[in-house]
Amino acid sequence: MKKRLSIIIILFSTAIFLSAQNRPVVQDIQAKASKGTRINISWTLPQNPEPQITKLLIYRDTRPVSSYNQLAGAEFLAELSPLATAYTDQVFDYNDYYYAVIAFTDKPFDLIFVSMNSTVDGVHLIAPAEKDIESKKKDEEKLYTDGAMRETPLPFINYVEGQGKEDELSLSNEAMQDISSLSSVKKAARTRVSPYFFEEDLVSPDSGDDFLLFDILKTTFIQEKYEEAIELLIKLNGRNISENVRNRVYFYIGEAYFFTGDFEEAAKYFVKVAQQYPLQTKIWMNYTLDRIAIPE
Repeated sequence: MKKRLSIIIILFSTAIFLSAQNRPVVQDIQAKASKGTRINISWTLPQNPEPQITKLLIYRDTRPVSSYNQLAGAEFLAELSPLATAYTDQVFDYNDYYYAVIAFTDKPFDLIFVSMNSTVDGVHLIAPAEKDIESKKKDEEKLYTDGAMRETPLPFINYVEGQGKEDELSLSNEAMQDISSLSSVKKAARTRVSPYFFEEDLVSPDSGDDFLLFDILKTTFIQEKYEEAIELLIKLNGRNISENVRNRVYFYIGEAYFFTGDFEEAAKYFVKVAQQYPLQTKIWMNYTLDRIAIPE
């Protein structure tokens, strides 16, 4: 019965939409669970909409979105450029989620076409298999791949948003004492550290925030132009990009500062995403603090 109702809703919405081809409404919305905590949402843009689209707002709900009234008092998930065709959401539970994308002209185009700009079926995260959980536990046991230093815990980093300058980070007195005490340690043999790239940045996306980030990495990181990378990544961070892309931008800025030798600045950016990427951040903070403590 539920499946039949979904089919009826789709056919009804399609019939309405076919009579409004030039309306500023996105089409063919899809939502699929990806690895970890990610849900990928994609859609296609209308051709030559009248009036022109100025921005897109994406919404998430635990109920099917069937009317704009349902969204009127809701907080949108993200504001996207009018050319965006994809967004990666990040959730931390296994609820079913439904998504809708609303186009703005001079005002919101307040029509919902189920299966066009609103998903029909709920999507939820894929629970990891038991063997994957055991493998992750083993990976977390030891992460010292660069000279096998540091059997002691990393120094505590005191980071409080909003104190002093914007996004300013300072090392606690305890951390500075720990670093100072390591300055007499004999320099360990180090292997060359290569940049780390997240899986979603290894293949060129079609468009959107992910493509902008991919293009910067391709033109700077691959050619080891790290100072240029810092400038372009900071500019990208100033745009209306998704939270997932912004977190990866912070991580890459940290890497870029690391490769320019500004290890203290690198540490600031790694700390920003320590909760989002605990394994990767732990490794790179290990690299960074070793070099702060024991200069090249």
